[in-house]
Amino acid sequence: MDVAKAKPNRSLRRRSGRPTREQAEQLTAHIVDVATRLFLKSSFETVSVDLIAETARISKQTFYARFASKEAVFVAVIRKGANELLVPAVVECARHGPIEANLIRIVIDILKRALTPAAVALERLVSSEAHQFPQLARAYHDNELHARRLIANMFANAMEDGQVRSMDPDFLAEQFQYALVHGPVRANILGGKVTKADKELRERVERAVGLFLDGCRAPAPRRG
Repeated sequence: MDVAKAKPNRSLRRRSGRPTREQAEQLTAHIVDVATRLFLKSSFETVSVDLIAETARISKQTFYARFASKEAVFVAVIRKGANELLVPAVVECARHGPIEANLIRIVIDILKRALTPAAVALERLVSSEAHQFPQLARAYHDNELHARRLIANMFANAMEDGQVRSMDPDFLAEQFQYALVHGPVRANILGGKVTKADKELRERVERAVGLFLDGCRAPAPRRG
């Protein structure tokens, strides 16, 4: 990952007087982006405020005007990364749509995000620093719970429509997430392969969702 000295957007450069609110927000985002690249390439311990400021082409005074410490910018990095890389973009599915299509859609969205090199690096960074920043580990976990709630709602809707038999939707969502998201992500990370072709990913997700739903549907009545 390239962490060469970043060239600030021209709109960030201050001509005279105090920067506008938009310019201040852009500069803060620029610092977070630079710090993100540095932390993901290295580690929390090896990245210093001096290095962040030098790479971002800002003064330390500018840095400290926005962040009280290296720990503060690290918290901003993890929160921003988790929100962008781990929260599924699929926030709504058809209220009475087919449960299988809805689940395939959200799993593909989650896995495409979770298997990117940036998401994998973020997960490793959080795991390595969780002992120092337990609040960040909890925030990271909260994003998983957000996806779990979406999935639980899908199961609850499907139960009302008679697509699956009545069970605890929260328990179903938890097990579904373990089987179809956590397992594949962990296997790909440990195997060193963090991306899949879209066709291969869709085929695997479709088969896995179908298998899971087979265990959630009411058994067909026996003949004779």
